[in-house]
Amino acid sequence: MDSPQGHSDIDEYVNRDVGIRVNLVDDYGANGSDALDDTPFLAQAITELSTDHEGGTIYIPKGTYHIGQIKMASNIHIEIEGESVLIPVEREGGKNYSVFYFGDNSAVVENVSITGVNGRFTIDMSEVENGNIRGFQLNNVDQFYLANIDIQDNLTKFSAITFGFAEYEGEYFYPRNGMIKNASTYQASYGYGLVQMQAGQNIKFKNIHGDGGVTLRLETGYKLMNELQIGGLFDIIGKNISCDNGNAALMISPHSIQNGRFEMENITAKNCGIGVRIGGGYVAKSQEHLDIQPGTFDETSFIKNIHVEYGETSQLKWKHFRYMPCELRDQIIQVETPYEGASIYEGPSISPVLNTAYGEDAANGEFKITLENISAEGFDLLDKWELRAEDAVIECTEEL
Repeated sequence: MDSPQGHSDIDEYVNRDVGIRVNLVDDYGANGSDALDDTPFLAQAITELSTDHEGGTIYIPKGTYHIGQIKMASNIHIEIEGESVLIPVEREGGKNYSVFYFGDNSAVVENVSITGVNGRFTIDMSEVENGNIRGFQLNNVDQFYLANIDIQDNLTKFSAITFGFAEYEGEYFYPRNGMIKNASTYQASYGYGLVQMQAGQNIKFKNIHGDGGVTLRLETGYKLMNELQIGGLFDIIGKNISCDNGNAALMISPHSIQNGRFEMENITAKNCGIGVRIGGGYVAKSQEHLDIQPGTFDETSFIKNIHVEYGETSQLKWKHFRYMPCELRDQIIQVETPYEGASIYEGPSISPVLNTAYGEDAANGEFKITLENISAEGFDLLDKWELRAEDAVIECTEEL
């Protein structure tokens, strides 16, 4: 049984002893066996519990529900019966949208959770026409918990769970004090994946998996955030992060944000382009006129226990071809995507770790973090498991 009741992790982050408990089907009329929009029922339940009872728990029985653009409210806890399916109600006009919003340019949303009980529930994005979709958008949220979630993707545009920032009453806020546990995505695009973190503090990830894309992106690249020099990542912890058939299990990329400390442990990748990607900071050309510096992460950060298995059909980024052994580059192929309109690449895995940030020249975006206990299988053409910027071979000679 994968229920949150009695589970210490959820109780560490949220208080569920609030308000009343309701059933979305019995009490509000949602139907888990038709194709009609169930969004009004869930929105009504959230509003009534928040307004009349200072919060509570909404239980969603097993079924298939059509849900979209739900705005969470403080002290609301949603329990979704295992094996249930949520089909996104799409936003018209090709505009960006999310299934759930947590504090979107609004007052703080605090003490909230969405969990699968007695198993996992699925958000099925595989047949959406508007691929500009996220499962969860977290902005101005404090004390949150997401668990027991599968995302069925189809190379859509954004990461399934995104951490951003919000502007409210002239101030900026970002997610803090939360946990994501037992979450996976399947058939994600190489440029996205399960989680993208632009900003956050005191966030923990445990048992997260990606089939396709990058499972966990600590990438503070949002243009406005870099221009304003706000946001960033601080006190981020991850344990048991895995990737299959994707681009990477973990990506570190500060852009021009001065980030804090992270701790990552037990990273595994199989048939992924790179197991762990660590990129140096830089200032975008469009921002060179601003008084900002290349970004970094705190040098007490660490990644330990990395294990990577070579594959031949991993997702690749073109700028990393220069790190692939020349003998393998003719195996790279282009693959069309249904939403982005541009080709992506597949081919042999490049390296267990690619660390182009390594160095002591902070002015040029270099920084050092600790890497410990790297192991790998199948990389027969490599003589080391961590490649750095100086290992690039831009043009291969014909004599191999």
